[in-house]
Amino acid sequence: MNKKKRTGVPAGQETEKSAKEMIVDSLKLPRDMMMGACIVTVMGNSQVLVENYRGILEYTQDCIMLQGKSCRIAICGCKLCIAYYTNEDMKIEGTISEIRYL
Repeated sequence: MNKKKRTGVPAGQETEKSAKEMIVDSLKLPRDMMMGACIVTVMGNSQVLVENYRGILEYTQDCIMLQGKSCRIAICGCKLCIAYYTNEDMKIEGTISEIRYL
């Protein structure tokens, strides 16, 4: 009996994604840039650097929610502020208590 493994990815997207991953791997390209992944760098509990984000969804002193390519990132804490941001990266400062991927 021939059983296929279900991955939860709609038909057609699984092949496309794996083909893209194979190309990125074979050409030794940076996966984060080619696949559109967000890079989150945490420095202690007072600073977070986020790269490759798409936009700001929510901005309060208690929570900053960002849109990535494939998920949302919620940075929670107190006295949070965006120290700077560009089209590519953003630095968040304050007392960080939680980072969630939604």
